[in-house]
Amino acid sequence: MRISAQLYTVRQCGDLSDQLRLAAACGFTDVETTGLHELSAQQMADIVRQSGLQVRSAHFDWEEFEGRFSEIIEVLNLLKCQVAVMPWLAPDARPDTAKGWLAMSGQLSEWADQLATMGIKLAYHNHDFDLVGYPGETPLDLILAQGNIYWQPDIGWLVAAGLDPTDLIQRYAECILSIHAKDIDPTGQGDERWRDVGDGVVDWEAVLRALARTGCADLFVEHDETPDHWRTLRTGRRFLSDQLGRIA
Repeated sequence: MRISAQLYTVRQCGDLSDQLRLAAACGFTDVETTGLHELSAQQMADIVRQSGLQVRSAHFDWEEFEGRFSEIIEVLNLLKCQVAVMPWLAPDARPDTAKGWLAMSGQLSEWADQLATMGIKLAYHNHDFDLVGYPGETPLDLILAQGNIYWQPDIGWLVAAGLDPTDLIQRYAECILSIHAKDIDPTGQGDERWRDVGDGVVDWEAVLRALARTGCADLFVEHDETPDHWRTLRTGRRFLSDQLGRIA
């Protein structure tokens, strides 16, 4: 498993070029991008190439999939990136019935089919709103039941929802492509609960051992609202590297 940087962590640190330079300075060779950065597909691809970094996975929210699908395909092809992730539904766009989630998952499945013809896999990234319900009947369960949609677990959000990440990792082992490595102090409120990887309550040894039995290729270091971007990236990379060495 590669240890890679999620650019959402450093979204406040200048433009895309600045964010990529910071990730490289912290020792990363691989990243996951977030959206199109208000650039054309060619402009974005040129900036990434100049950085020397590899885009392993790319996030695009629902609105981008709906309105800029052709540009998503173009930038993925230019970057030779074979994984697209849908990570976010705005609160007013979230279904409030099982029927609504089935319709939403059906649309994701259609996009997945289109991307698959170009060798690109589509994954869904969870928060906590999509983990509500009885086991097997949550929005996440309905989405993954489509059969052609992969999963990118956000470990911090799984713990925030009161779940054991290893249980879901084992249940959906065949669906997992990567994770967001995010830690948490559940006693905190809102964004104050997030912690640098290794500074929270996540049992990373258990999580990584479970992931070793899946197709997980990337551990994307993330912190939603870090006060120290440099520390978050360097600490996360070092901690996960040490943990992977222990379970090897």
